[in-house]
Parts: sequence; C-alpha cells; structure tokens
Amino acid sequence: MKKLIVLMLSILVFTGCKASKDTISLTNGLVIENARIISPETHVISSESYIVIENDNIVYIGDNKPSLKGTFKKVEANGKYIIPGLIDSHVHITGVDALSDKEQIENKEIVEKFREQLPKSYLYFGYTTLIDLGTANPSRLSEFKNITIKPDLYYVGGGAVIGNGYGLSNWNDDIPNFIYQESEAYPIPKKYKKENHSPEAVVKRIAESGAIAVKTYYEPGFDPTTAPFPTPSESLMLELKTEAHKNNLILVVHGNSLEAHKFLAKTKVDIVAHGLWNWGNYRLDSTENIPQEIQETLDVEIQNNTGYMPTLQVINGLKELTNSEFLNNKELEHVLPKELIEYYKTNADEMYANVFGDAPQNIISRNFNRISNQGKVTLKYIHDNKGKVLFGTDTPSSPTYGNPPGYNGYLEMLEMQKTGIPLDKILAYATIENAKAFKLDGLYGTVEKGKKANLLILNKNPLEDITAYNNISSIIIRGRLIHRDLLSAVKSKK
Repeated sequence: MKKLIVLMLSILVFTGCKASKDTISLTNGLVIENARIISPETHVISSESYIVIENDNIVYIGDNKPSLKGTFKKVEANGKYIIPGLIDSHVHITGVDALSDKEQIENKEIVEKFREQLPKSYLYFGYTTLIDLGTANPSRLSEFKNITIKPDLYYVGGGAVIGNGYGLSNWNDDIPNFIYQESEAYPIPKKYKKENHSPEAVVKRIAESGAIAVKTYYEPGFDPTTAPFPTPSESLMLELKTEAHKNNLILVVHGNSLEAHKFLAKTKVDIVAHGLWNWGNYRLDSTENIPQEIQETLDVEIQNNTGYMPTLQVINGLKELTNSEFLNNKELEHVLPKELIEYYKTNADEMYANVFGDAPQNIISRNFNRISNQGKVTLKYIHDNKGKVLFGTDTPSSPTYGNPPGYNGYLEMLEMQKTGIPLDKILAYATIENAKAFKLDGLYGTVEKGKKANLLILNKNPLEDITAYNNISSIIIRGRLIHRDLLSAVKSKK
C-alpha cells in the first residue's frame, strides 16, 4: 500500500511539472519561473506558474513547464508576486513640477536632468502605462516618446476647451482645437472661423491625431473675487459627447466642484477627471456625513456608470507647500534630480507665496485638510455604492513640488487605503478598470497570453500590504526586464 501511495504521488508530481506538448521558439525571450500571478479581476493567486515573453508580448502562461528553444533569459520568481503594470490615467508629462516657463528657461540644466529622469520615475513606482490627459498639441509629447526606456504613453485630446474658458485664458495659447461658444461677455477673435471650431470639427481633428479620448473642462475658476470663466452649455456638452462616441472616443471632463459634478451627472459624460472635493457652500463637519445634495449628485453618477477619478493627491500636493519637511523625504531622491530638490528647498518660501500669498500656513493647512477629507468621504461613498472608480493622479496638478512623478501615484494609493478602499480594489482600479475605461483592456490590465508584457515583480503581496507597491523587485516593460534600482535618480552602486 505504501509503495502504491509513493507511486501515485510520483505520477502527480511528474504530471504537474511536465513540459507542455508544443515547443515555443524564441528569438528574444524572457521566461519567468515559479511565478505567483495575481489576477486584478478575481484576486486569485496562481502558484508556480510559468510566463513566457517574446519581444513585448506574453506568449504563454501555464502551470506546466513549457518546452522552449532559441534565445531567452530565465527569471526565478520564487517567493515573489507578479501583477500587471500599473496605469496612471491622468498625467501631464510636458511640464516640470512647480517651475514656470521662465524658470525652466533659466534652469535648463536642471530641466534636462528632470526630463531624462521623468520616465524612469514613473517606472520606479510601477507605472508602465500613462495617459496624458490634456496636452493640447500632441507634438509636445515627442520628446518623451523618443526616450528608450519609458512607460507606454497614450494621448487624450485636451484642447477641446471652451473659447476663453479655463485652459484658454488668452489667445496666445497653442490650443488649436478650442470649442466655439457664442458669448457677448467673452467674444472670440474674428480671425477664427466658427465652423472650424464646432464639436464636430474639433473631435474629428482630435481623432485623426491618434488620441484615445477627448477632454474638455467645466471650470468656472478658483478665485471668487474675479469673474468666472465661461463654461459649456448643456446642449454643447451633449453635442461634444455625441461626436466623441461617433469617433469611438471617450469623453473626459475636468470638474471638481459640486456645480461641475451636478452638470456632468446631468449630461452623462463618460469620465469626470476629478473627485468631488469642492463642496461649494457645504463643509465637512465632525460627523463626516455627506450633505444630501452632494449624495444625490453622486448617486446619479453611480447610476450613469460614470468613471470617477478621486485625484486625492491634487489637494495633498498643494498642502505640502505648508510642510517644511516634505522636501527632506528620502523617497524624492529616487524620482527627482538632487539639483531640482535643492532648487525647491531654496525657493520654497517664494513658491508658497506665489500660490497662497501671505495667508498663514496653519490656516491653509487646516483648510486643505478639510478639503482632502471631503474628497476621501465622497470616494468612499462612490466605492461603497459600487460606483466606477478609476485611478489617476493628475501629476503634476498645480504649481507645487508636492506631486512628484511616480511617487505621487504611490501616495495616491496610500490615501485611498486611508479612505477605507480595500487593497484588491486599489489594484483593480490601477490596472484592469483603467484599461477597460479607456478601451485598452485588449493590451493591458491583466497578466494574460496575448497582452503586452508590462509586468511588475513584487517582493510582497499587494492584496495584503499596500507597501508592496514600494517594494518592487523588477519592472518588465515591453518584455524588457529592469531591476528597480537602475531606475532610481540615485545611481545604483551595483
């Protein structure tokens, strides 16, 4: 009997480890052995699986050891976890954090070092796919795209700004696709032909440029002492949505206030590019109850299945201007050139004054804490009621050093966890949910045969520990294995 049991066990072990019947021929391959793959959709963790990559595609996944021939490199992943590369669906890669155009000209060497490090900084924190959500002219993205080691980059036509509206406050701006909206208070220069700036004409140009979505804005402004920016009418927004869908594009709209979210819920846009953290006349009190009007607005967005980007770090990044210790954070050394960090330290007081004037820092900090908490409460409501949450950071969002590339995404994850979002949902939001929302799920979002080989090898289980996203062993980008240390702004000693 004992011999029979031993024989049966031997058969089972042999069967589990046998080679697959078909031989896989590789010319530029990468084979990951003993991989524990985490599914963002089912949260199932496979054990001792094999992943075979050829060039930039996954060509095999299975429990059986594949039969291979040709040229390939083996990676032992025993004890590690494999997840799809993260997607940040809201970045702006053409600027330099907190530096004005004038400062960029005056500090060319620092700017060059920042731009060289920028793609590595996103990869350092696992962001292998980025969606630039607002660059008006796609030619400005060419410098980033020409870099060899970089995340995959997609472009959203962000020039669909209302004439004289937020994002187009003067006519020297290079925004060729603004939307013409009649307004006596905000006349459009006569040199522009109305028919060239209709929703139909603008969306057609954006689609032909290779964009995956259209972005516009509902933003009356942030300063109550000045006249508000013009905002789109309901009929114009509906027309813009119709034209976007006709061209197989997603309509993404900037909006962070109760006024904006009410309007965008009514017009049923596809994605709202910010959370509802600006509550207008309402204030979050100690009960942390959501006012009825805000709750009703969120309910409509949930019913509409509108994509909801919390962008919690927008507020937190501005608040960091009041925090004298932020620039001493060691994590910044991995994502920013040391010269830029020193520049921030030297000019921190001036940067604060440029944004907040002479307002006391303790008052600004207290107010931004409240606004940040309002964003967390509304996110929790959306999540608890099965709304469609998408992961995006708006990096960099404003003239602050508080939203550093790559690291800002990790900080956003930490904030989401503080809000009470489960770790499995955070993983899904930053992978498959983003991929689905932007119609990229045929390429990204899960670890599957046929998808792009953008993967993370983690030392910890991200379903158990949020710090797993800051404990990355290696990044695989388009089939190329890169040890994380080599992406740091601090040069590796290895």
